[in-house]
Amino acid sequence: MRALAERQTIRTYGDKSLSPHVLSDLLWAAFGVNRSQSQKAGLGRTAPSARNRQEIDLYLALPEGVYIYEAEPHRLRLVAPGDIRPKTGSEAAAKAAVTILYVADSTKAGGTGTPQFAAVDVGFIGQNVYLFAASEGLGAWFRATIPDAAGLSQILKLRPNQQILYVQTVGYPAVSR
Repeated sequence: MRALAERQTIRTYGDKSLSPHVLSDLLWAAFGVNRSQSQKAGLGRTAPSARNRQEIDLYLALPEGVYIYEAEPHRLRLVAPGDIRPKTGSEAAAKAAVTILYVADSTKAGGTGTPQFAAVDVGFIGQNVYLFAASEGLGAWFRATIPDAAGLSQILKLRPNQQILYVQTVGYPAVSR
């Protein structure tokens, strides 16, 4: 109840990094594995996925590089070195600890183009991020405007069947003086 009461959008951030433990917990809360396979194929995840397609990949823009979150075995894999946070569409994101890029993969949804329920699935994951952030004293900001999605897609080395749908910045709120 406290996390729901404290959930809000924060648009200004300090430049403090998340500890590895907090980052790990954030990713697990967002779309981690919380149970073994159910009757349907696919992993049991902390956020639901329409028709259990699990077509969303989480890419993380951190100061040292871009990573993809591999839910099983719960680790980050480097995709590209370098800080792309300023390119994710907000001056605030350039300072915040992390920006999550939500990427839909149509091959996981069994088709081409944007998967039919991908936006809904990202909404579930994004809300988990908001609630985790509130519980940890962090701020979060979910955005649909991505000014250079094509350029970011190249940096992330996305395939033609992958598309950045949204971004969500997470970090410690700026301290007002």
